[in-house]
Amino acid sequence: MGETNYNLKDWQEAVPEKDQDRASHNDAASMTSTQRNIPLSGMMGTGAADFFSPEIFQIVLHNPTTSHQLLQYSQSRFCGENMEFLERVDRYNTLLDELTKVMSEIYRNYTSVEAPRALNISQGLIKQINMDIKTTTLNTLPAMELIFSDSQVCVENILATDIYPRFVKHQMTVSAEKALSAGRQKYAGLGDCFCLTSPAKADNPIVFASDGFIKVTGYSRQDIIPRNCRFLQGKYTDQGASRRLREAIDANQESVELLLNYRKTGEPFWNLLYVAPLFNAEGKVVFYLGGQINCSTTIHSRSDILRVLSMSDKAEEDNVHAEQSMTTAPPSSGRKGGFFRSFKMGKNNRQTPTIPEDREAGMENQLINKIQKLNFKNQMKMFYTAYSKYLVLSYERLAVEFFSTGVVDMLLVDPKTDTGFLGNDIFKVLAQYSPLLSKDFKNRIKAQLRQGRAISADINLATRRSIVTHGSERFATHWTPLKNEHAVVRYVVITFAPYQQD
Repeated sequence: MGETNYNLKDWQEAVPEKDQDRASHNDAASMTSTQRNIPLSGMMGTGAADFFSPEIFQIVLHNPTTSHQLLQYSQSRFCGENMEFLERVDRYNTLLDELTKVMSEIYRNYTSVEAPRALNISQGLIKQINMDIKTTTLNTLPAMELIFSDSQVCVENILATDIYPRFVKHQMTVSAEKALSAGRQKYAGLGDCFCLTSPAKADNPIVFASDGFIKVTGYSRQDIIPRNCRFLQGKYTDQGASRRLREAIDANQESVELLLNYRKTGEPFWNLLYVAPLFNAEGKVVFYLGGQINCSTTIHSRSDILRVLSMSDKAEEDNVHAEQSMTTAPPSSGRKGGFFRSFKMGKNNRQTPTIPEDREAGMENQLINKIQKLNFKNQMKMFYTAYSKYLVLSYERLAVEFFSTGVVDMLLVDPKTDTGFLGNDIFKVLAQYSPLLSKDFKNRIKAQLRQGRAISADINLATRRSIVTHGSERFATHWTPLKNEHAVVRYVVITFAPYQQD
């Protein structure tokens, strides 16, 4: 009888391996943070919320909502096996914990000396059960808990150093796009924070900047021009993101990165940066256009971080079909095609371009998020669609000087053969795709630009996408003056942001 009087709690306390393993696992998971000199609290030393602290990373892995979003993202990038493995390991550990709990309950209720509901079986059998429980608790379970510990650390390191940073950037992109439909004021510089850099000059310096760029960064024009944009980087800026940005620029490609930048005061802010090459008639890159969004205005705490990382991004079938239809659209037919397209709009789709009286200049409150409803491939495609349609005008003539690939694809224009595009008055160009441009529309835009101010306006255009519906597509356009170091306007950037199609 005395030999059966064991205390399961004493057995478990005598086996610290589980806690030791978890402690070593946390130490391994924190190596990346130590190397980056980032504290473990989820807040950077500067006070900015840190998406990449080990604490936040572990919460994301084990929170059902955030882990699901990370799994969906990983699967869309064909690396879902990492999160799938960790989910199975979590399930495995949960089962081990349940097994330990069940054995403890059996011992306490049915086989111990003081069991309230002792089994009516032989003492020899009771003794054997208790010895087996003891052996399992002291030896078998600890060994089973260690089976996946090393591989779990390796997989989490892969996630932390490669997949998770890209997931954060993706979720920030979704968050910024979603906020555009709810209120532009949430994001400083949204729609009017631009700069032009010149790859023809050493170190690709900034040569023109908008007033919004000055406001967001806190630097004067003399501080900014002519310097490379990396002067906004600092101690905690991810050098991997900076490297990818340089590589994209060197390859004349569009790029989106989430960077931790710093204002002149030293205050950090998360900068969602979009960079697009601008081409002339010969197809040569003349400038790079950088559009920035200060995302830190909505991210102040761990809860804000988790809110962003929990955002859903499920695909919507009609959007996917629309994307597929766009890939089968016919090629550009030049200016004549543009002229006839403007008269092929359905009567119900002909809307007069408008400039709302109460609208603040920028990518307007009505710009709707499509990205959150698409899978990863289509999300990034739609993000580029929303941000890569630029035209750059000469300020004096308001003539089209440069363009991004996104805008000519949208309008089905061949810049090399279409004589009605480059070098032409912007309102004449737009009239090819929107026959209802009013004189008041033109005059109000010109009046604001003459004062060096940005202005927003809505317009319906016949585009590649609208060919599918035989109508037109409505855009929010934003006209942003770009100024040199003396605050003299030299160029105007027009961005075209599509509204959600009902």
